[in-house]
Amino acid sequence: MMGYLNAFAAVIALGGNVVCQVCTARYVAGLSLLKSLYVGFILGIFGLIFIELYWLKQTHLSLTGNMFSVFANVITYSALGFCYFTFVNLGETARRIRILRELYGSKDGLSMKEILSRYNAEEMVSKRINRLVNNGQIIYRDGRYYINSPIMMLIAKIIVTMKLILLGKKSEFD
Repeated sequence: MMGYLNAFAAVIALGGNVVCQVCTARYVAGLSLLKSLYVGFILGIFGLIFIELYWLKQTHLSLTGNMFSVFANVITYSALGFCYFTFVNLGETARRIRILRELYGSKDGLSMKEILSRYNAEEMVSKRINRLVNNGQIIYRDGRYYINSPIMMLIAKIIVTMKLILLGKKSEFD
């Protein structure tokens, strides 16, 4: 039975991540979706650590002797957490999903003109810039925008690197 606990530790931690993220997004006033995703991920890591320590204690194994298992679970949890983040992000930002939701919400359908009026490029960029400023990822100074969070730049570089490794190109537009 204990072997199953370790085998599913990353999945159990992801479940904790999702529950914590949903609860913080719904019940903590003023917390942005992005921050609730961070909170969920961090609490999931703590859950994973707790499961790993509990498993080690129950099986009387040493941490150093099972470092590969712990490392594998951390990597697996991180990958699952990234997938969850991407899934949430897809639902929140993808234009295709937004168009489908708007069409679903419109009894009489929408004409191309109505759809295009809702997707003003200037407005879309403005919304994204405002979101980046509000999340502290960029700052506005002297009429120009600057990166404010080196962590976000690191994340962006990791995503570009992953696209290059997996897809063979830096962007879907290449």
